[in-house]
Amino acid sequence: MYWQAPMIDRWIDDGNLRAAFAATFSLDPSSIYVTEDTQTLIGQRLVMPRILLEHVRREGPFPLQLDIFLGGDELERQVPDLISTLERARDLARRLDAVMLFGTGPIGYEEQIRVAPDGTVDIVQLDGDELDEDRFVIIGARPISELPTEAAHAPA
Repeated sequence: MYWQAPMIDRWIDDGNLRAAFAATFSLDPSSIYVTEDTQTLIGQRLVMPRILLEHVRREGPFPLQLDIFLGGDELERQVPDLISTLERARDLARRLDAVMLFGTGPIGYEEQIRVAPDGTVDIVQLDGDELDEDRFVIIGARPISELPTEAAHAPA
């Protein structure tokens, strides 16, 4: 299952990504696969449950993009809605000591949910012109409490 594609405010090496995701999702680190291209894993025997992290280097203030794929029902059950997604995001941001932008929830194309290492969560507005160049530049923010009530229980 494709889960998220967070943008992260600094580059993080594969070992630290593996350790943080393993701890957050209660998996053995050997179940976390980090790659620049998922095609390189074709033909390999991948354990289940597993997390596949495909990382992409970007320009701008958020140089690391992760495409996160969860393999296995037990992992998918950990993130059935926005609330549980934010719980995992807070834990990851703390463990990675990084600010993360998530595009989940009832927000617009030029908005993301920002999660800080201290657990603070808000909604940020991004510069549309910069987005056209795959750069994530924040130009405004608002409290997450402005999300509609039904959004908290919407599927992630």
